[in-house]
Amino acid sequence: MKKLTVFLLTIVAFAVVSISFTSCRESDDTYNPRKKILYIHEKEDGEAEHLKEEWDWGMSEDRLHCIYFYNDIELEGKDLFVYKEDRIFQIKDFLGYYSEYFYADEKLERIEYYSPIDDLLAKITFQYDKKKISKITVYNYEMDKNVIGMIERGFMGKLLPERGMKIVAEKLANPTKETIVFNLAYEGDNILSITTDEYVVTYSNYDTRSNPWFKFHPFSTYQVELYLHIFSKNNPGKSIFKEGVNTITTTYVYTYDDDFPVTIQSNTVSSEGSSTTINRIVYK
Repeated sequence: MKKLTVFLLTIVAFAVVSISFTSCRESDDTYNPRKKILYIHEKEDGEAEHLKEEWDWGMSEDRLHCIYFYNDIELEGKDLFVYKEDRIFQIKDFLGYYSEYFYADEKLERIEYYSPIDDLLAKITFQYDKKKISKITVYNYEMDKNVIGMIERGFMGKLLPERGMKIVAEKLANPTKETIVFNLAYEGDNILSITTDEYVVTYSNYDTRSNPWFKFHPFSTYQVELYLHIFSKNNPGKSIFKEGVNTITTTYVYTYDDDFPVTIQSNTVSSEGSSTTINRIVYK
């Protein structure tokens, strides 16, 4: 369930379009930031730091080729990125599941998720307010745990807090095949809130530094627990998740190198207690 949660968070976060943190043209969807991630390490309460992700930029070093995912020291899986011209066309996982991207002019229109035998399992569509994604709709046809994992590792898993992803994952696993709608609001170039029928997440206290995942389009199958807020130009300092009477507050503390964060400390407080996670990022 935890993996499911993270992947959907990643989906929502990927949609913001801006040129500020990439060396690409505004009409170009290639993810090519000024500083390229090589490794992401993670340390949770009471645990030793371990390698979480390894990023392979290929021979040309200007396109993300593959992400390897680790569970402590063991390789857990990988996502392979396939391009058409300057845009992501597919992301394939090691089991044969894949996501396929469709564009309307310069905008990402939808993402479709397929089984290894090419059955359509799920679809995500995007609506825009000018250049920014304002609504994301997830259609569940025959969603299984592998596809839910793909969504968690995608931009949805990088946008929502863990509890929000759990709710989304539970809905996607429901045999009723429920449709889920996310409404996004912005303040300038950063996400202000994400709202569903069941909860709202607000973001605030942004810094003025570069978000290294801005304009990243990940829709894959592995767990990404670092909430990267990839729809935002800058890095948030605080998020508040509200579901009925339940509130989860997370504050973020950063250290930087050349305008990009090299450590992100996430301090989470809820009625169930508190926890701290530190992610350390190594760049090329």
